[in-house]
Amino acid sequence: MTLLKKLQWSFGLLLFFFVLPVIAGQLPFNKQASTPIKEPEDKPVVFAATNLPEQSVLEQTKEETPEEVTKDPFKVLLVFTHSQESYQPMVQAVSGKAAVYDEKTNIFNLKDTISKHFSMNGIQTDVLDVDVMKELKRQKKTFPAAYNVVRPYLAKRLQEQSYDLVIDLHRDSAKKNATTITHNNESYARIAIVIGAEHKNYRWNTAYAESLSATMNEIVPKISRGVISKSGDNVDGRYNQDLTKEMILIEIGGIDNTEEELNRTIAVIGKAIAKSFVTEKQE
Repeated sequence: MTLLKKLQWSFGLLLFFFVLPVIAGQLPFNKQASTPIKEPEDKPVVFAATNLPEQSVLEQTKEETPEEVTKDPFKVLLVFTHSQESYQPMVQAVSGKAAVYDEKTNIFNLKDTISKHFSMNGIQTDVLDVDVMKELKRQKKTFPAAYNVVRPYLAKRLQEQSYDLVIDLHRDSAKKNATTITHNNESYARIAIVIGAEHKNYRWNTAYAESLSATMNEIVPKISRGVISKSGDNVDGRYNQDLTKEMILIEIGGIDNTEEELNRTIAVIGKAIAKSFVTEKQE
């Protein structure tokens, strides 16, 4: 082989090795090598079972939030067995007469004020909407029969709905010096809680009464005159409290208490119920 041919061969070999990478880069089996590598995007990784519908995969990406627990409200039923018991200052302001019983201005009319104050303390209030005194007249019965007259209405309501507390509200016949107290320069109508001791629920009713009485006295010292149990001759002995263990009878104020004094005391009753029973139920 001549020198010229050797040079041509060497030059051709060098040219072949020079163009080889260019040719190889164009071949289909090596396309990936010429493609820039993308950095992974900063996205959350979702692990899902195969063949799951799209809806299920999306739901798995949602953050699990605890369900809100809906608490039942504390429910109170108001009963007014002696619905026309009245307060002399209130009757006198409306009609000019000093009466302790009145068809229009009476304890039954306090139901809206009581419901308002109770609602402010997280208490749901229902009213047994029966004017028992009118019903007594309609049935031609006398005053002592009031508890028996209201009993079927109350029993029916308690069969239809359940309550955390049932309060039969009355007005005491005592005079102002026994039914009024002053605290922080404001006067309040005192309360007394009456429990009939001649029935199976007596101890349950008493426990509710004592708890409420004690809490009221914590809020306004001596606003409660305490719990009075009654049995024996010339008293009812049960006051329909045998229908439910959560029932109490509250005498709020006396014949001489004013509307302002009653309102203040009603506010205290609402606070005391919330403190004694509502908080305990929700814990």
